[in-house]
Amino acid sequence: MNNFVIRRLETTPPQNIVVILTGIAAITSIIIFLLMRPVEAALKATSPYGVMELEFAWTVDQINRIFDSWGSDLIVQELNVTLIDYGFLVAYSTFLAGVTLLISRKYLTEQKQQVGFYMTLVPFIAALFDAIENLNLVLMLTAPTSYPMFSPFLASLFATLKFSLIIIVIISWIGIALWLLYRRVSSQDI
Repeated sequence: MNNFVIRRLETTPPQNIVVILTGIAAITSIIIFLLMRPVEAALKATSPYGVMELEFAWTVDQINRIFDSWGSDLIVQELNVTLIDYGFLVAYSTFLAGVTLLISRKYLTEQKQQVGFYMTLVPFIAALFDAIENLNLVLMLTAPTSYPMFSPFLASLFATLKFSLIIIVIISWIGIALWLLYRRVSSQDI
């Protein structure tokens, strides 16, 4: 990636805009998550399968078992939630990127800050993977008896990639927090 683009993250967007967007994204993520919860509860109330089982089904046989246990009404409800998830992926990726950028600007210097700026982009890659996952879920949910055979595998693959990237971002926050704690404790040992 062009180093110029990464270096621009030092000051662009302005700090107050990052804080506002991150706050809005956090609130939006929570609201959308709460809107999706009742469907998950309905899915789990009538079958052993929820959204995570759908995302990680991997095979046509497993998808068919899930759809058979849900029935057409729950499939439609899950389709609606999957469509809402497109808004959720924008919100959570903006929140994760905003927090990462704020941490990178405040606590990291030089090369570590460069890594932090690259990490700021990772949530948006995760969101792209989420969008591809959702596309394959929509293909299956809109045609539960005649969806493309590749959709279960692709949905699961991109769900795995998405969650892996989100976990990497969160681990980076924990790593930075531990590094800061270590610096603070080691400076007091004098």
